[in-house]
Amino acid sequence: MQNQSIAPSQTPPRSRLDRGLLFLLLATVIFSFPNKPSFDLDASWRMALSQFFIDGLQFGKDVVFTYGPLGFVMGKTYSGLLFWSLLTWQLFAALSFAAFLMLWGERLAGWPRILFYAFFVLFAAGYDDALYMLMIALMGLELVRRSGQPWRGSSALLVAWLALLSTLKFTNLTLASCIIVVTTALALWHHRRGEAIRITAWYGGAFLVVWMLCRQSPLNIPAYLANSWFISQGYQEAMGITGPDKPFWTGLLVVTILLIYLTHYWLTQKERPRATAYSAILVALLYLGWKHGFIRADGHMIGFFYSALLAIVTYPILLGDNQPTAHWPRWALVGAGLLCLIGIRDTLPGVVDSAFDICQRRIWKNIGSAVQPSSIRAEYDTALTRELALYSLPQIKKTVGQHSVDVLGHDQATAIYNKFNYRARPVFQSYSVYTPELAQLNANFYASERAPDFVLLKVNSIDQRLAAMDDSAVLNILAQRYAYLLSENGFQLWQKNPGAFNSAAAAPRLLMSQKLSIGEPWTIQNYNPQPLWLTIDLRPSLLGRLRTFFYKPPFIQLVVQDTNNNISRYRMPAPMGRAGFIINPIIDDLMAYIRFTGGKPDRLIRQISLSLEASDQKYFAASATATLSSLQPSTAGAGFFAQNLRDKFYMFKTPPVSYNVPVFASPEQIDHHDVMIMHAPSEMVFDVPRGALLVKGQHGFIASAYANNNHTNGAEFVIVWSDGKDSAELYRKYLNPLSVPEDRGLISFELDLKNRPGGRLYFKILPGLYNDTGWDWTGWTGIEIK
Repeated sequence: MQNQSIAPSQTPPRSRLDRGLLFLLLATVIFSFPNKPSFDLDASWRMALSQFFIDGLQFGKDVVFTYGPLGFVMGKTYSGLLFWSLLTWQLFAALSFAAFLMLWGERLAGWPRILFYAFFVLFAAGYDDALYMLMIALMGLELVRRSGQPWRGSSALLVAWLALLSTLKFTNLTLASCIIVVTTALALWHHRRGEAIRITAWYGGAFLVVWMLCRQSPLNIPAYLANSWFISQGYQEAMGITGPDKPFWTGLLVVTILLIYLTHYWLTQKERPRATAYSAILVALLYLGWKHGFIRADGHMIGFFYSALLAIVTYPILLGDNQPTAHWPRWALVGAGLLCLIGIRDTLPGVVDSAFDICQRRIWKNIGSAVQPSSIRAEYDTALTRELALYSLPQIKKTVGQHSVDVLGHDQATAIYNKFNYRARPVFQSYSVYTPELAQLNANFYASERAPDFVLLKVNSIDQRLAAMDDSAVLNILAQRYAYLLSENGFQLWQKNPGAFNSAAAAPRLLMSQKLSIGEPWTIQNYNPQPLWLTIDLRPSLLGRLRTFFYKPPFIQLVVQDTNNNISRYRMPAPMGRAGFIINPIIDDLMAYIRFTGGKPDRLIRQISLSLEASDQKYFAASATATLSSLQPSTAGAGFFAQNLRDKFYMFKTPPVSYNVPVFASPEQIDHHDVMIMHAPSEMVFDVPRGALLVKGQHGFIASAYANNNHTNGAEFVIVWSDGKDSAELYRKYLNPLSVPEDRGLISFELDLKNRPGGRLYFKILPGLYNDTGWDWTGWTGIEIK
């Protein structure tokens, strides 16, 4: 049966000049120059995609993300790589999209045509995520319109376009796959097997060709699909944020109106299979737009309203809706369109209020850059030079050389700017390790021979999560397989230890398991001070699964109380709780992690509990299964504290391993020499290496302790050796510079260590008579053990 609804509306003929000008307007607005390099979260992953494409990494295996092998053209951020490739894609997409939009626009007449073009020019062209989804949907709806007609080369081109766009982003692939299933099913329903075979063959073949042209192995496609599914499912549970209520309820009202319209449309169509195909594609677009917009309910919300507006500005030709006597659908859609504009304005007011200005600036910017092509690349390279100057790591670069480097955290731009040999783990941004499956992928990588030689570390998170939840398994392995080396410009460099790695020894060892009800405190203080690993498996109820399918799950909070009775609340996405994380000590930033790995844990755990809003408890089971496991202690970060001591005690040739002072130790001068002030009573501890022959140095009072009417009553300098069993006092000298002029300035000492193999030296300063510590501004300098 031929489709009776595909004939275009009767429109007056238009000149080629009008069509040409309209085409140029659409292409100019759709075209966009790449984003300039920037050191932020989104720019980092966009630039990383370009690096992965250059390096030929395998998506699904080496790279697990929401974008595919050609995702860098959609991320379109310049990093010194692929500049002309980004421009070429933008030009190709702009011309192709503009031509296809005109195919649809010419089917409308009068005000509907103006509204159609205005929507794309003023709104959709400015938001790439929405534009690509709208174009994919229009391509699919065009295939449905053509179903039953003789197969054309342009139909094959449409299917190939769908395949190409599918390699950019997994959401594109999801919608395109839905379209292929729907159009194939429609052809089979009408017994047009040849058409069904052509659709699936062209899509599968084109996808495979593009995949292989991107130097991707076809054998990785199953892993790409499975791991992309994991990350997309984890996204909706881990990346949700609370947005304003008004756009949500506006969006829900728009959905209701469109569903009522689609139901009426389907019931009134004579050719139900085709109407079902049309409706299925539109519902898929709306569903994906809804999830994309209202999971991370910030500026993303306009994407849903753009998806909804497509059905409104193309009425009645989008679905071939022939209801000349039915006026209420048109007016219902007009109302829904106004609600969409309100929703967009409530989300991002400037998008509506300044739509014409934004569009005009975009046009003139593109035209101005196009007429001065020689200055375009220079402008981008200047921006890149500024970034390189800000985020250069010369010391780290000199240290790592050409050895492989990964970046833990979400600052991959650092590896790209500094041209490191970047070897990323599969889920390359730590906050994106949403599920146990993704955590295991990264853990396997770090436990294998493919693990990088060096790691640039920043421990941070987003959305009020506990930092230890992000890439939790890798943080544990890092503490066992790597060691701290140095710090520069806010990053720590860790180096892989030589030799084989025993992953079983680093794995958590179960201590206990129990049911944990919502709000029930679980005291685990008895296991202090050993490092602990926690998993919490809180499953959704049936109602919770339905809510997550249509919207997003409620937020779960992990309430943590430390041994000082300080209480902190962290957001805990349910799948990240199932993956597990370090809970003792409490790691909420980089310093807490380095103290954990340096044997100096700060905040120790007392108890935990789970918290939910009372109205949200129905979306989960009544209790969670919680397990507590012990971890192998680590001293991998001890070098950080040793380096800090070397930096702090720069006036010593041998730095202490620890020190204890009643007030801050700080540098001052005695006899024009830098000394470290260690106010009495104080103590420094030094390791004595085997074979050491002597220890020497100087000590004394700063002049202000006894001058300017200040009057110390003296202090005693003592040096004691001990090996843990025996001890001996090597030196004791009492100085009273106020009364004894010979005690002023620096006093030198040199002590024999020939008969003291190994052990430690304890440098002590004791207060003067009557335990009086007033003006005891004493210090050491030039300490050397050799």
